[in-house]
Amino acid sequence: MKKLSFLLLCLFIVAPLLTPLKAAPLQQEKLGSPSQLYDNIDIRKLEKDKVSRLNEKLKSAKLKPVKEFSASERNKIKNMKNKFASVSSQGDIIQGKDRSVFNSGISFTNSDVTALAEDHRVKVTNTTTSPYNAMAQIDFKDASGDWYVCSGTFLNRTTVLTAAHCVFDSYTHKFHSYWSVYPGDNGTALPYGGWSSTKAYAPIGWINSTAPNEGEIYLRDVQYDYAVIKIDSSHSYHLPISSTSGIGNSIISYGYPTDKGEGSGYYYLYKSAGSITDVQYNAIIHSSYVTSGMSGGPILKSSSIISVNSTYNWSAKFGSTHVNTINEWKSLPY
Repeated sequence: MKKLSFLLLCLFIVAPLLTPLKAAPLQQEKLGSPSQLYDNIDIRKLEKDKVSRLNEKLKSAKLKPVKEFSASERNKIKNMKNKFASVSSQGDIIQGKDRSVFNSGISFTNSDVTALAEDHRVKVTNTTTSPYNAMAQIDFKDASGDWYVCSGTFLNRTTVLTAAHCVFDSYTHKFHSYWSVYPGDNGTALPYGGWSSTKAYAPIGWINSTAPNEGEIYLRDVQYDYAVIKIDSSHSYHLPISSTSGIGNSIISYGYPTDKGEGSGYYYLYKSAGSITDVQYNAIIHSSYVTSGMSGGPILKSSSIISVNSTYNWSAKFGSTHVNTINEWKSLPY
């Protein structure tokens, strides 16, 4: 009996050490206030051999450069109050729904906002069937000249939905300078080719946000982490967007994870099923498994996009205002 009691005591002491540890609430205990919670935006640089190919392609592209905003233009944008107004990389400003475009010359509910997700990503083998043929891998060049990987979705022939951090750097407060978009990308196979652009739109809420540190985002700003790239394509496969989602909904996140690449800048589409576990600050907390490269990829409920990948398990909760803004972007010419 004494031996049994001793064994039980040992098991009681050792068992917690053998139990998998849960992720700690992200930075909340140190910062105290829920509004100061933040997480990483993990975007990876492209491999060198693909960078050289893209730089050669960029040399031959006849695209209008991204606009350099003057101090007075930046101040004008900074003073805009409507966080769902938007600015383009070419200097266009949209004041809001039903406003004309003019050229400027420029619910917190609990303490744990981490959803424990297991890596159950599944590779999509045939990217030419719906809904995968509307999804795209995106290469972009930032203002400093470095190249990175994101994901996106075609909403119509001229509009690709992605994350705002794939379009505008809220730490340096600069638009990225160039995007290449490849729908249905499947490693070395590009069944629909690709298109390039230097024109993108992001909401004022994102443009005027301030990152806690480079490569990080506050939970309160996730609601603005969505954007579009405007391109002149002939791609005919698109997906709809929806403002209908809530806690408990089953979802699937899609994107092109860099950790699943072949090492030469070639990536494959993956999907990860999960559910919405909470809604805070107009952001959904979910249990899909999202990694670097999947940023901007769609989150689908049934067959409609209800958000895009922002951090590992945070994404904007699309409401009617998000949908109205995105539809306005869709209606704009390339």
